[in-house]
Amino acid sequence: MQQYPLKKEVATVWHFSTPACNHALMNKILASITRQNIFSEKWTASCGSKLGIIFMEGFTDYENIISFLQFQVKGRGHRVCVLNLAHDIFESDYKIKILKYGAEYFFERSFLEEQYDLLVERMNRWLTIERLLNSPIIKSRIASKSIATTSMLRSVIEVAFFSQNNVLILGERGVGKEQIAYIIHELDSRKEKGDLVILDCTTLKKELSGSELFGHEKGSFTGADSSREGAVALAHKGSFFLDEITELPLNLQAEFLRVVQEGAYKKVGSNIWRYAQFRLISASNRTMEEMMSAGEFRLDLLDRIGATVIYVPGLNERKEDIPAIIDYYLKKNFGDQFPVIEKEVYDSLCSRSYPGNIRELKNILSNICLHYSGKGPITLGDMSETDIQFRPITQVKWYEKNELIDIINQAIEEGYELKKIEEIVQSVATKITLQKVGKNKEASKILGKSERWIQMQKIKGKE
Repeated sequence: MQQYPLKKEVATVWHFSTPACNHALMNKILASITRQNIFSEKWTASCGSKLGIIFMEGFTDYENIISFLQFQVKGRGHRVCVLNLAHDIFESDYKIKILKYGAEYFFERSFLEEQYDLLVERMNRWLTIERLLNSPIIKSRIASKSIATTSMLRSVIEVAFFSQNNVLILGERGVGKEQIAYIIHELDSRKEKGDLVILDCTTLKKELSGSELFGHEKGSFTGADSSREGAVALAHKGSFFLDEITELPLNLQAEFLRVVQEGAYKKVGSNIWRYAQFRLISASNRTMEEMMSAGEFRLDLLDRIGATVIYVPGLNERKEDIPAIIDYYLKKNFGDQFPVIEKEVYDSLCSRSYPGNIRELKNILSNICLHYSGKGPITLGDMSETDIQFRPITQVKWYEKNELIDIINQAIEEGYELKKIEEIVQSVATKITLQKVGKNKEASKILGKSERWIQMQKIKGKE
């Protein structure tokens, strides 16, 4: 079994605090985690770390913290602990709002009790997950840039590395559920771990499904010329991946439930109980609730297989991943001779819909590799006509872009008041407009201001 030792090393997180915060206590906490080789840097918009600690001083800072979470944390892939250093005790509604706006944990001062092990343990776990997120075991199987995929992979790593939970993977067809199963198995930290055994339930023949699962004895049915081990026995001490588990015949679900609960099973044609221990990883692209309502899947089995549920987002939910996936598969095909890809190819592949998800995109890329020849760039000409679909891409409004938010945040941190920020923006907008049109009259029409106002802005710019 391949091991992934994660030695303690210097790690960095960011911290943010308000002016009203108890900085003496904050520094004491930061010094405590520093002794555990977790160093912190003051928050800036360009922080490299995605892990942070926010210090607040009770209700005094509540709205400020909500605003910071909303604009700087939520939707940016950061993982944040919020610490209340005041003696105020927040009611549930307040805590829920803090979590809703992007924090993952909220600690009251009374919980800390001068012992900061809770925080250190949380940061150490997150840091371990971030290291594994960037390890070859993830990068060799999943190509991603999106926050949705990053969040999903963090959950996968946590359940795989820090628990022995059975895992249920849900998602549309073609999203890569089998790759997630491989990751879970490879990150499983059990000693003397066995193999990953895969069984696709859609391929089970009803009359032979019991044999496929549990094995059979010689002569137990027509054609059973010798004894045979089933998938359950082969998965002993390893991981058992049941793909499309909702296709498991209903008559076998009760028998398999016993295996999951007690590890006990019988071969077909045998009266001897045998035992197997494994981590069960199941997957389905169907809605479990509908299956149970239709009487096609047992609720008690669902309770056992889904200790942890992982939802893999479809490709249409994470379009930001498409360029990375394109590069991943084409580099895999071309190796060191990886050609340049024209922007129009990326644009076309990013603008289309993918009902077949990654599998569909992979098929398109396979056809590109088939058509491509020579040493030039990959162009639209290397794509099949049916694969070229341009659709309008929704543009982010200029005032919603992260770059502008970061700049305004920097100005606020440097002490600029709103009035001064407005004056600077007006001056910059006037300068840009004048560079384009050259005349005060034309600039006044574009900006909706008088010519005198434009002239005053020019004078201020020279001061």
